[in-house]
Parts: sequence; structure tokens; C-alpha cells
Amino acid sequence: MAHPGSLPQPFVDGTDRGALEFSDVPMSPVPSTLAILVCDSVIVDSPTGKQSVIGIFDNIHSANVPFSQRLAFYARLTDAEGEYKFTVRVVYLGDEEELVGGLETATIVAKDRLACLNLALNLPPVPFPKFGRYEFQLFANSVYIGRAAINTLKVEAK
Repeated sequence: MAHPGSLPQPFVDGTDRGALEFSDVPMSPVPSTLAILVCDSVIVDSPTGKQSVIGIFDNIHSANVPFSQRLAFYARLTDAEGEYKFTVRVVYLGDEEELVGGLETATIVAKDRLACLNLALNLPPVPFPKFGRYEFQLFANSVYIGRAAINTLKVEAK
């Protein structure tokens, strides 16, 4: 389980579109994804470490673009053992894919491959430059392991 103190590095503004590189991380098994969710927030209970996923959604409505919104990313993984740096990339899926943001966690150590690992990240404001479909892509040590998709929709005037 990712420790609540394992906060992500600051959100990138999308200007660095280079490939993911983690040459300093030893090879670990590729985790299997059980769930990936985008939600309003993830609350972690300090005494127990239990996580509550609040406000799961697939659509965000806005009157105008661009806009930014705070949200959270939750992933439940298994088959993880060893050291991992997880990366979440936010990609606009228009005519051409466009990276609009991303973050990387500190190194997380998974000790039991049969256990589940929960990755709960309350993100800084995420930029949405256009209406359309966005993917929140999850990578473990630069290997793609899954995604969650949401839509940004224009609020129609009444």
C-alpha cells in the first residue's frame, strides 16, 4: 500500500514531452491493474490507513475552456514486488494525442507480490485546454499498465 506520505512530485505543465525514463530503478515485475478511478478526492484514515474514494465520475462539465480542476487518481494493483516509481500522464485524445500534464511518485516498495497495492493521489489542479476525451495513463517504472478516461463537456446555456 502506498503510504500517505509518498506524495507525488509537482504537476508538470506539459512542456516536457520526452519519453519516460527510469534507468535508476531496478527491474521489478509489471503490476496487474485491478482498478483505476478518477474521483473528487481520496481520504486516507490516519490510524488504519484505509482509503475512501469520494465522488467517482466520468464527465466534467464546464461553461468554457481552458479550465483547471482539482481531482484525485486511485489505482488498485497486484503482482507488484520490488521498487516502483509510478507515473500518471494526462493526455488529451483529440486528432492527435496531446500531453497536458503528469506526475511521478516517490519510490514505493512493494514487499508481497500476492498483496494489493493502493495508489491514492490527490492531484494539484489538472489543466483541461479543450473539450473532449482525456486519459489518465498509469505507468510503473515506465511500463504502461492501464488507464481511466473522462470527458470534458460544454454546459449548454438554457
